[in-house]
Amino acid sequence: MRRYHEILVESKRDKRVGNHNVEFGMGIARSTRKRYFYYHGNCVCVVDDIDKTFELNDCGWGGAPSTKNCLAGYREAFTNMGYKEINPQPIYNYEYKVKK
Repeated sequence: MRRYHEILVESKRDKRVGNHNVEFGMGIARSTRKRYFYYHGNCVCVVDDIDKTFELNDCGWGGAPSTKNCLAGYREAFTNMGYKEINPQPIYNYEYKVKK
């Protein structure tokens, strides 16, 4: 996990670190709090702090090593905090399970 992951995940308000930023938003019900994490303007992670879930999205840039590292950092951070990933997708090739 990179330093920008730590800074953005711990942030309590909208914040930018280089090409990465987090924005806080309210859902349809004002009690639903969500955070949106962006990389180069693409929303790569959506976190629901009420349900303790998160979802990753490579936004079509799944082959780029920097995008893979960005997604892996968010996965590590939120998994360590006890959040559950919605629709988990492999980030790296070795995450694909080989059926025997």
